[in-house]
Amino acid sequence: MTSLVSLTRAVALAGLCSTWGLAGAAQQRDTTAPPRPQDSLRVYTLPPAVVSVTRANPPINRIPQAVQLLDKTEISRARPTWGLDEALATVPGVYAANRYNFSLDQRISIRGFGARSAFAVRGIKVLVDGIPQTLPDGQGQLTNLELGAADRIEILRGSASALFGNASGGVISIWTDPTAPQSIRQDLRVLFGTFDRDLNRTWSKWQSSTAFRVGSGSGLVTVSRLDYTGRRQHSDADFRNVNSRWHFPLAKGWSLAATADLGWDPRADNPGALTAAEMARNPDSAAAINITRVAGKDVTQGQGGVTVRREFAGGGEASLTVFGIARSLKNPTTFAYIDLDRFDYGTRVAVSRPLPLGSLEHRLTAGIDFQRQRDDRKNFRNNAGQVDTTVRTLDQLEHVTEVGPFVQSALQVTPHVSVTGGLRYDWVNFRADDRLVTASNPDDSGSRLMRALSGSVGVAVTPSDAVTVYGNVGTSFETPTTTELTNRPSGAGGFNPTLEPQKATNYEVGVRGDVAGRLNYSLALYHAAVRGELIPFPVPADTNGRVFFQNAGTSRHRGVELGTELEIASGLNLTTTWTYSDFRYTDYAIGTRVLDGRPLPGIPQHWLHFVLKARPAFARGGWLEVEETHSSGYVVNDTLDTATSPWWTTNVRLGWDGTVRSLRVRPFIGFNNVWNRFYVASVVINAANGRYYEPAPGRNVYLGFSLGAGE
Repeated sequence: MTSLVSLTRAVALAGLCSTWGLAGAAQQRDTTAPPRPQDSLRVYTLPPAVVSVTRANPPINRIPQAVQLLDKTEISRARPTWGLDEALATVPGVYAANRYNFSLDQRISIRGFGARSAFAVRGIKVLVDGIPQTLPDGQGQLTNLELGAADRIEILRGSASALFGNASGGVISIWTDPTAPQSIRQDLRVLFGTFDRDLNRTWSKWQSSTAFRVGSGSGLVTVSRLDYTGRRQHSDADFRNVNSRWHFPLAKGWSLAATADLGWDPRADNPGALTAAEMARNPDSAAAINITRVAGKDVTQGQGGVTVRREFAGGGEASLTVFGIARSLKNPTTFAYIDLDRFDYGTRVAVSRPLPLGSLEHRLTAGIDFQRQRDDRKNFRNNAGQVDTTVRTLDQLEHVTEVGPFVQSALQVTPHVSVTGGLRYDWVNFRADDRLVTASNPDDSGSRLMRALSGSVGVAVTPSDAVTVYGNVGTSFETPTTTELTNRPSGAGGFNPTLEPQKATNYEVGVRGDVAGRLNYSLALYHAAVRGELIPFPVPADTNGRVFFQNAGTSRHRGVELGTELEIASGLNLTTTWTYSDFRYTDYAIGTRVLDGRPLPGIPQHWLHFVLKARPAFARGGWLEVEETHSSGYVVNDTLDTATSPWWTTNVRLGWDGTVRSLRVRPFIGFNNVWNRFYVASVVINAANGRYYEPAPGRNVYLGFSLGAGE
């Protein structure tokens, strides 16, 4: 009853917020063409955009799911472009917690899926230019992502396993600029920021992008570097990336697209999480054990992919994608020195054709995904950040193979009603070959096969081009990652034999639309019944902060997502996001402690985000953005009442967009956490020894500019 009352209040607040013009719209911008500089804040009406994240490229008004599109302005204009949290803050239902720790990546979740992540990305599928950054075991890496080069981001919220298989509680698909210039287009972006007045804790980033023609095709090469000295001790980072995109027409109806990326991160220090006492004494400190053991990582990763596409004369298309990723990781941690060499490769084949059912418009899409991951993993003793090869604690070769055939049907029942359904069956096979076998250490080699049938069905009703009402039901599943399977409390090799996949059934209804071209809105309500939720837990006897995993019984994720974008006046827009998340265990016990009804840790119940954008005519290219974010507090442990405090923070950005002769010139300055508020940016859920807290920096400032030449 308490949950029902809370949800009722949440829906009432959603109605109130809509009158204020809160939160970002889900589908309104036409991303088929870049906006002109003079109307980059313009509000667009439905339904011009086509969304590729659904794999069948339907118009957005026929999608019976919550989707959102972000353009380049929303992603990178006057932003540091350190991570996805900057762009995803305006997306309802998405919680991107910045750890300010480049060794661990951000903690990104969609409707609660992925929130457990101790490092990297879990539970959601991430793609860059169609190439999966998520491995077949469900772990995602963002090493090769240069956010400043992104042209658009598509976000699909809710179950997507019927489309993408394992670890698809949501999808984030990032695309670079596909347009070919007439000659050469050159863009340079430079930023410098500081966390203190003495300029002792500073950061800088530069990015150069060159687009050019190659015969009848085009190329785009982006080079970037981030040199970061963080506010906290032992949080320095050095990230270097080279990204390239190529596109060639081959023959009539045929095209080839290719990607080639290299990421070299020679330094990413890990300051670790703090206890409440340590944070009270000095929130800029690092955990002592992380300093003495020089915790951090050194990563080199290369990846490439080729997609051949055939467009049929009668409509529809076929595509074949082949890709591969090679990764070398040197990772001194508090409990071991991890030496990992990874090779991941795969292919995707899909065919989409119109197949009318009598007089009804119908499109059928079918295909198969194959992806294989090979991890050569060795754990040694960590001797003050150096590997001690005389002490091996783990040595095994791990293989993960995922095969998933899928089919999707989209039927236009009437001119205003469409029905979309999909099915997919996945086999995910884990195998470990233990190479550390002695008389006292038995052979722990073994395999685990995890499989699931995923389905979804949804209905979209479009009484006009400006309104879409939809509903859907779908299932999702998520296997443990190899790291989660390998981390066994007993310390043995092989895989944890008791850890099982997490499965969910998802229900959603929503509406999105446009009012008179001045108010865009989206509203979604969802309920997910989750079985076997993957939960991190510490072992009290383990003093090194190592995290292990277990399955909860059942839980439910329930929430409301509201977005609006209001054109208050010419040149003045208000975008706001409000997310209400009520995630609770429904059948879960730890020992004698029954946790039924307790909230899941790590996710705020309320997340509110405003962006006021001003581009007054009298400023002649000048603009201002004021960004306000609120998070309610949340518990950080399953069994304790320890919780973070609620917080507000304010960011301000201002700049000028114009031309000087033939150059596009865009100087800007940004102020983060203007009121210097102290707050916890992220947490380590169920952390050992009370080390939950990852504090955010205080007030900090940065300035930068971008220069562009050519078409």
